[in-house]
Amino acid sequence: SNPEAVTRLLEYKNRPAGKAISVLVSSEKEAEKWVNLNATARNLYKSFLPGPVTVISKSKGKVDIRLESELGRLGIRISSHDFALKLAQKYGKPITATSANASGQARPYSVEIALSGLNKRQQVLIDLIVDAGEIPNSEPSTVIDTTQLVQEIVRAGAWLEAVSPPFYSSSETETK
Repeated sequence: SNPEAVTRLLEYKNRPAGKAISVLVSSEKEAEKWVNLNATARNLYKSFLPGPVTVISKSKGKVDIRLESELGRLGIRISSHDFALKLAQKYGKPITATSANASGQARPYSVEIALSGLNKRQQVLIDLIVDAGEIPNSEPSTVIDTTQLVQEIVRAGAWLEAVSPPFYSSSETETK
């Protein structure tokens, strides 16, 4: 909700215009302040959050519009990482939930690696670094759009098998 911080983030990330950035909140109740949750979204929250799943819902327009998609959608994360979850709980507002790398660059798993890939302009844009040590290599979150009649997996990432387990039908009726 801080336009100056969003401007700096977009500049740091070299993020293409119109590409949404998800936000981290502490709970489903907190998410409801920022997005409209339908039954599909609520089911995903109950089944997979906290965890590496981003749920896209219709935004209520209360965050900086540059974080939303061009269609007014906003991705919400509830992290299973203890520090991130506690930070979101204490802050009480959405926190941008994007990786520390610039767009198109490899994901860093330590502060040293993150800083080594930055140019001077990007380094100047950093106000604070929280160093929690080296984090485990992991896939990005699975991103699921719940704004349409049929949910759509926008990005296959972590926990995809749990979110959308393979289904094998043995008849035309089962397939339908």
